[in-house]
Formats: sequence, C-alpha cells, structure tokens
Amino acid sequence: MAVVTSYHLIVFRIKSEANVQSDAIDFPAVSIVISVKNGSGALLKNLDRLCDQHYPTFEVIIVDDHSHEEERIILEKGVEANSKVRLLYSERPPGKKQALSQGIQEAFHDLILCTDADCYPAGPNWINQMVMHTNGNKMVLGYSPYEKRSGFLNRLIRFETQMTGMQYLSWAMVGNPYMGVGRNILYPRSLFLKEDPYKDKRHIPYGDDDLWVQMAAGVSEVKVCFDNQAHVLSSPATTVTQWLRQKHRHLSAGHHYDVKSWWQPAGFAIAFILQWALLLPLLFMSGSMWVGVFFILGLLLRWQTHAKWTKGLGDTDTNKWFPVLEIIYAVYLAGMSLFTSIFKKKAWK
Repeated sequence: MAVVTSYHLIVFRIKSEANVQSDAIDFPAVSIVISVKNGSGALLKNLDRLCDQHYPTFEVIIVDDHSHEEERIILEKGVEANSKVRLLYSERPPGKKQALSQGIQEAFHDLILCTDADCYPAGPNWINQMVMHTNGNKMVLGYSPYEKRSGFLNRLIRFETQMTGMQYLSWAMVGNPYMGVGRNILYPRSLFLKEDPYKDKRHIPYGDDDLWVQMAAGVSEVKVCFDNQAHVLSSPATTVTQWLRQKHRHLSAGHHYDVKSWWQPAGFAIAFILQWALLLPLLFMSGSMWVGVFFILGLLLRWQTHAKWTKGLGDTDTNKWFPVLEIIYAVYLAGMSLFTSIFKKKAWK
C-alpha cells in the first residue's frame, strides 16, 4: 500500500506545463506518417478528419506494408484525388518499423507526427496543439483514448487506457519518459534519422513507439500534450477476447525495455496487484481494524487522483465506478503479465 500511495503522491500528482503553449509564433511544416497493412477501410473512413486540419502546411504519408492486392487497389482509389496524401509502398521487409522508417525518410518536412490507420484526431487543431509543445527539437507524447460507447466492457477499456496514460504521461512530466503511443506522437525527422532507433530492433514486431521514446529520452527533451483538442481516438474492441489480444501486443514490448524503463511501470503494477491480493490475508492475520482504515484511505487517495486525471482528459464517467474497475484492473494486470511473459507476440498485427 505504501508503494502505490507513493506513486500517487509523488509521480501521478506532478504539476506540469503540459498544456502551456510554447512561445513559437511560426508553425513549421509537418508530415503525418501512417503505416497500414490490410486496413484500407478504417484508414479511408478517417482520412477526411486527418486532412481537414487547421494548420498551414502539412502532408499525409501513407506507407502500405505489403497489403493484399485488393486492399492496395481500394487504397489507391481512395486517395488518388487527395492532394495532401502521398501513398508509398514499402520496399523493405514486412513490418511496421520498416514501413514507418521508409515514410519518415521520404517525408518532405522535418516534424513527423505519427498515428495509426484506425485512428482519427478529436478535432481540427490536433497538429496545432502538438506542435505548440515543441520548439522543433523536442519529442511530444500525445494521448489516445478509445471512443466512448455503451456497455461495461467499453468502460473497462477506457479505464485501462486512462490508467496507462496517467502513468506514462506522469513519468514524462517528471522527466523520466518510458513509453508513448504510436497513435499520437511527434518528433523531429532529423532526430529520428540521426539516432536510427530501429537499427538493432527491426526483428521486434512491436515497440515502434516505446523503444523509440526510451532512446529519444537520452538525447532530447520529451514533452507531453494531453489537451482535449490533441487527442487521437480509436475504435475500441467489442469483445473481451479481441481486447485481450490487442493488449497482448501492446504489453509484449515490455520484454525489450531496459531495466530502468521496465521498473517504472512494473514497480507500480507489482505493488498494485499485491495490495489487493494481500488485503484479506492481512486483515485476517492482523486482527486490526487499522489495516482496513489505511486501505480505505489509500483507496480514497487513488480515487481522487483518478478523478483529477479523468477531468483533465475529458472522460469522467469511469470515475464513479472506480473501486470496481480498480479491482478488475488488478486482476487484468496479474493475468496479462503472466500470459505475456509466457506467450510472446510474434507479429505487429
């Protein structure tokens, strides 16, 4: 309980300048880079929102990562009349890292803003808000929630996303970033080309975001932007199986974290799981009401922290379910951590 409380008091309550605009008066040109593999339907559905940004100069680069022929034809027809879009075909071995690297190398502009084919910006000021947090040489981590829909599964998915966001955004604001989400991340093209973050990691089918953030943190300042206008939304899973498969891919990148980066989320996860797993044994063995009192006080503290974050992120309806969702989240963390350590994901799709 003490470890989890420390996270909430020290890390998750950091006061930041995350939503303070920079002093820059110019808006450098931006290249939005998207890798797609057999996902033309979702991408074309979201393309108008990607292109209708209130920003002076930008391009959208789509890199097809060896999609099926019928998918490529659909994609070609869907973008041929859009002057903002350039469609490239990956000339490298299959894989998201290889496709992204090609798109970044062939980009016309030095600021790269990455997202995924099945995502769309919350509004027309996405690029503007992300750029306002860099002076041209800083990486900026954005937030990417899931769409709000009916049902308890959707509420759980959004809660897990909030908890993940609270952790990686907080650590970045403290000055120790360990991950980001490829659905919403900005960085200088020159920094990417100089560091070549995938040169020794092309064999890893995931982690194009996390592993790059960890490398960039050693050579560049990393900022965060969770302004509601800068969110990038995704369609949530509709079944538990679909969601767990998705999370298996996301969590698998943790196998390749360095020790320091691994302990930042893992230390919290281990302590978080243990505080719930040991609650009843501690109550039974101690025979003291103070164990329960301290646990309830800790729960109220975590509840208040979560309320603060969800208000800032603009998605508050999960907060009233917090105690129930937190218990399920603890079970999820324990189960998925064990499963991911045994069964490693072998593809990015």
